[in-house]
Amino acid sequence: MWSAQVAPPGTGGSTIPPPPAAQPSYTVLAPQTTPQEAEAKLEEKARKWMQLNSKRYGDKRKFGFVETQKEDMPPEHVRKIIRDHGDMSSKKYRHDKRVYLGALKFIPHAVYKLLENMPMPWEQVRDVKVLYHITGAITFVNEIPWVVEPIYLAQWGTMWIMMRREKRDRRHFKRMRFPPFDDEEPPLDYADNLLDVDPLEPIQLELDEEEDSA
Repeated sequence: MWSAQVAPPGTGGSTIPPPPAAQPSYTVLAPQTTPQEAEAKLEEKARKWMQLNSKRYGDKRKFGFVETQKEDMPPEHVRKIIRDHGDMSSKKYRHDKRVYLGALKFIPHAVYKLLENMPMPWEQVRDVKVLYHITGAITFVNEIPWVVEPIYLAQWGTMWIMMRREKRDRRHFKRMRFPPFDDEEPPLDYADNLLDVDPLEPIQLELDEEEDSA
């Protein structure tokens, strides 16, 4: 027996399904957070931030050695250390002699870094950062002189022209005496002898206002 709502197949009756039933509406309310929960969330975010930045701002560890973050010191600090350690015959420096002997193997690298960062002829003064031992046993220039190669070659080409002119025009040359210091002569103090001396003018090529205006 056939149902009154659904026609039998093949009879050509209407096959439109009945409309869907109305769905009940739900209103989702956001949970209310208490001040204690908000404070706990802030503390959790602060803890995560400290955990993420502990590697960035903390001590660096390399192969079991803790490398502490060093603050920049004024240049007078290392000058005072070197001046105080000028005379190593005092008994208060007897424990530092082993450090000085151990630093001898790093002297070639210190000289290399010093020559690498020498001011160029077109520079009057070059200020560099240095890394030094607290006992004054060794000091390194802690910079790498990055240059733009075409500009660097052009600057040295200009210096070559100016030095040829200087060699052509100068009549008297003052030659240096090597070694400049005697074995028994105490080293000169930088602050007393060189700090107040004005450096020489840098070498500059005099350009013509019309020909070199471009």
